[in-house]
Amino acid sequence: MSNPMNISGQHPDQEDRAHRPPVTELSPEQCWEHLYSSRFGRIATTDGEEIEITPINLVADDEKIYFRTARGTKLLHLVLDEHVAVQVDQAQGGEAWSVLVRGRARRLTDPEETARVDQLPLRPWVGTTKPEYVEVAPAKVTGRVFRLGH
Repeated sequence: MSNPMNISGQHPDQEDRAHRPPVTELSPEQCWEHLYSSRFGRIATTDGEEIEITPINLVADDEKIYFRTARGTKLLHLVLDEHVAVQVDQAQGGEAWSVLVRGRARRLTDPEETARVDQLPLRPWVGTTKPEYVEVAPAKVTGRVFRLGH
């Protein structure tokens, strides 16, 4: 698919990017737009003084993040310390964006809550059993857009 060109022969989106600063802060609304469209990210948990970063399939809904997991280290870390960070990002063409959610994770055990999450477009990439449901309630959401290259 080609981009329309203006009379100067330049692509308008390339001209636009060239005049933007290299880093731009995203508004909370823009951050949530990216979160709502994301299906993959990373979660940072702690185990004492150690920080673990793990990939997750996720879905955002009603300004919360949801994912499913198997029993294991990730779930144990969440039970021991509910403070987490979730990061999603994407790079395409001459631009990249990154959103960071800091908040508290809690395991969902109520059948009504898990049934609601089952209605969301949360699908694992790998066909393994993930019986545990986790919700991340944000305390702080920040994001940036980066103009790549020169």
